[in-house]
Amino acid sequence: MNELIRPYVLLFALCCVSQTALAQLQAVTPTAATQTDKKIPIGFLELKTDSRYEPVRAYERLILKKPEHPFPGAQVGIEDAKSQQRAIGAEITLERMTAATAQDAPALLKAAIERGMNYVLLDVPSDTYKSLVEIAKGRDVILFNVSVPEDILRRDVCARELVHVFPSQAQMSDALVQFLVSKKWRDYLVLQGPDPYDDLITKAFTKSAQKFGARIVANQRFQPGTDPRQREKNNPALLSAINKDWDVTFIADKAFEFARQVPFQTVKPRPVVGAIGLETVAWHWTWEHNGAAQVNSRFSRYAPNRKMEGADWAAWMAVKMVATSALRSRSTEFKPIRDFMMGPGTFDADKGLAVSVRAWDHQLRQAVLLAGDYYVSASAPLEGFLHRTNELDSLGDDETDTPCHLNR
Repeated sequence: MNELIRPYVLLFALCCVSQTALAQLQAVTPTAATQTDKKIPIGFLELKTDSRYEPVRAYERLILKKPEHPFPGAQVGIEDAKSQQRAIGAEITLERMTAATAQDAPALLKAAIERGMNYVLLDVPSDTYKSLVEIAKGRDVILFNVSVPEDILRRDVCARELVHVFPSQAQMSDALVQFLVSKKWRDYLVLQGPDPYDDLITKAFTKSAQKFGARIVANQRFQPGTDPRQREKNNPALLSAINKDWDVTFIADKAFEFARQVPFQTVKPRPVVGAIGLETVAWHWTWEHNGAAQVNSRFSRYAPNRKMEGADWAAWMAVKMVATSALRSRSTEFKPIRDFMMGPGTFDADKGLAVSVRAWDHQLRQAVLLAGDYYVSASAPLEGFLHRTNELDSLGDDETDTPCHLNR
């Protein structure tokens, strides 16, 4: 071969070998683009006609509270998951689904499941759950309750497909009484409103008082309004003029109109808790520990006109549970993710103690915050309230306290 041509022939051969090696390497090593070709879709199901999100008014021009759907919390969860996508090998996506009425919600959920959506956050009233759980029964899907505290969902609507991320009323009542008992405040005056939900709250609080050795000294039923003929039922001073002493005034008032009048109006100077004053919450915008400030900051980018609240935290946490379970199980498939979440999985909730799903009723065991308007006074469980296996199980229904036994 001509000596002038030989170097070019060798160079051509080396190029061919390099191209072949590169092709083989690409065949066994996916690129960053192909690593996220898979998707893990998460749904967020809400109602357009959800009365829980109507403004709470004192009268037409005075809005006391303006509740908001917790969708921004889920958006923060998706943002946080982006840093894990390459390790997971899939992109976690979020779809907002709004049903016109509660009757339309089951069909919307069914269609989403049939499209391959295995994880759905539920932001719907408690009476909508039975129909949704029926749709999910036996399917590869996890429904996350992110906004309903009612204990009946944990006790009677007992489904393997349902996980309660939002704390139960029992957990929040136990947290409140733990705090009161830790202050040696053991005698309570209860002011209860006429709404059926007020009765549920009062029953939960009464059960917690019994559980931790406190007592209800009187239960006074109030009637909201300013009718002078009902002064004995709508005047905080008259309602609190009882012949027994008490340490704390507890108010059960879903409507909130009466509760806002109680502080500084009782006949004796006593702390006010429950519907106003010191409240139990899943999250509070002034919580500054465990990375909470950073979560609140990220939330403000999606909801700049309000503060992060409990349901927002629950929506964020539900997305985080899916992402963490995929990462830790090293799978994008439903079964390994579910098995990790319902089994050994623990999750950082930015509230201190690691959270996990209770095997018997699928309630997320978690810390509960006790807060006023501008400060978190404590985080429960409090020191000294022990449990044989997990101190977080000192809050809410223990395995022996509930008719729901999904682990049997």
